[in-house]
Amino acid sequence: MRVSGWLMKLTTRALAGSMDVPTMIHLTKRLLPNYDICERTGFPPNISIPNKTVASQIVKDIKDNELFLQFIDLLIEIGRTEFMGRKYKVPYLHTILGEIDKAGIIYDNDFKMFVEDPRIMKTKNWSVLREMQEYIFTFLRVDIVGSSVMVRKYPAELVQSTYADIRTIVQNAVEKRNGRIWNWEGDGGLIAFYFAQKNNSAALSAIEIVHELYIYNLIGRRLDEVLRVRMAVHSGQCKFRHNFGDIKSDTIKKVSEIESKYTKPNNVTFSSNVYLMLDPIIAEQLVPVKTGKNSSFFKYELKWETE
Repeated sequence: MRVSGWLMKLTTRALAGSMDVPTMIHLTKRLLPNYDICERTGFPPNISIPNKTVASQIVKDIKDNELFLQFIDLLIEIGRTEFMGRKYKVPYLHTILGEIDKAGIIYDNDFKMFVEDPRIMKTKNWSVLREMQEYIFTFLRVDIVGSSVMVRKYPAELVQSTYADIRTIVQNAVEKRNGRIWNWEGDGGLIAFYFAQKNNSAALSAIEIVHELYIYNLIGRRLDEVLRVRMAVHSGQCKFRHNFGDIKSDTIKKVSEIESKYTKPNNVTFSSNVYLMLDPIIAEQLVPVKTGKNSSFFKYELKWETE
């Protein structure tokens, strides 16, 4: 998020008008543990630094370290709970939130954090994840079965149009559940889910894709043959990188392995750590996968009951 000069001035006034210098320093150290205001301002330790000078320097440093939204999170928190034994009424906070909202960022009361407004923009990091920071994600891997054969069999334009259809199905299913496509290579890709209920969101997205693909094959397909996909869902730690090619993640390797080695066409395979976190209504739709190994996987496939 781009922090305007006006927003920085507002935040400086809010900080200087609500707390003294020691409190401002303690608050800042929650985000910048080794913060030294004397070093940052050039004032000697034995000289009292004006309140407004401290507030201005803190806001600048917070902004330069790309921690502005996290800092406003703290200002909201200390107004609701307590900090250093008391609650703080931070002035201009409503105006600050309004300015942030204009930038396409909204405060989510459920998650107690700022997130991007999906009506305005959708980015890979939800406008909150930081480069090289490690987070726990749930990943959905999607792969179109037999894509290399299709490329040789059909005209390139027809294949690309088909790939675009599948991406649209995937995108519609995941973005309504706050998922983000991190990588797409025509015949498949990787989707990330980060927020609460991320396992359920990934599972419901994958199940919807299976159903939508069935309908697409009945009434909307462009090719002479039905399209099939393999999908896998796995959760774990991963360092966020804006450039997908820079990501080195065992979690992503694992979800790709589950999809390629243990998943049948038109099935979704779930790792055990995702399965155990699913809502019971979703988990009841899954059945164990026989792999011949100790690893426990579960799958979803479209079936019809017969009498």
